[in-house]
Amino acid sequence: MDAEAVAKCTTEVNNQSSDFLTLQQENPVRLVYSAVDAAANSELHRLCVEEGVVATCKSGCFECCGQHILTNIAEARALTQYIHQEFTLEQIEALRIRTELWHKWDNKRLHRLHKSLDPEQNFFYTHNYCPMLVDGECSAYAVRPLICRRHFVSSDPTACHPFYDPESKEDDPESIKSILTVTNHFSSRIKDLIEKSGLNFCRSIMLLPHWLAIEMNWDFTISPKMD
Repeated sequence: MDAEAVAKCTTEVNNQSSDFLTLQQENPVRLVYSAVDAAANSELHRLCVEEGVVATCKSGCFECCGQHILTNIAEARALTQYIHQEFTLEQIEALRIRTELWHKWDNKRLHRLHKSLDPEQNFFYTHNYCPMLVDGECSAYAVRPLICRRHFVSSDPTACHPFYDPESKEDDPESIKSILTVTNHFSSRIKDLIEKSGLNFCRSIMLLPHWLAIEMNWDFTISPKMD
């Protein structure tokens, strides 16, 4: 999404979000997450028993966190609510730094080391990983977006890395598509939630780091054009 589109979405959200904020206090997004997780776990069990298909995703594999993670206003606000409740000031500052590095990467598309950054910062600057990733794990796993919750593979999880590498000669990861099928009904409830609050669901979809900067009100976020 380009800067003009992000700005347009931000303006729309700020102008029409009062009803949505009321809904958000009831935490309906977390209820959808619980339903999606239950459906996904049930399908994974069925696949294992009936078809011998086993998800290879496990703690410590995070190559999928380097792909572009799309989310919406409802999930973004559930995420930032969690951050404010669960993160320390030091953790929030570290998250701000990682998010700003992602924005610099996204703005300049530089895939080389930045001499002014320490090794950990260079990791995020050059690899384009989600800012929520800390020590190989999601720091907000309980409220990770639907796109993450519904992503399972039956192939080597490291294959998720070359999925976005155009020069890779390796096979693409084998996604377990039936998970998407059994969870689609529940995930559509978030769309309904957003549209019932008066917002446009499609316009609310952006990359997670964009939403993160907007909702956390960090100074490197894209400012909406008011003219």
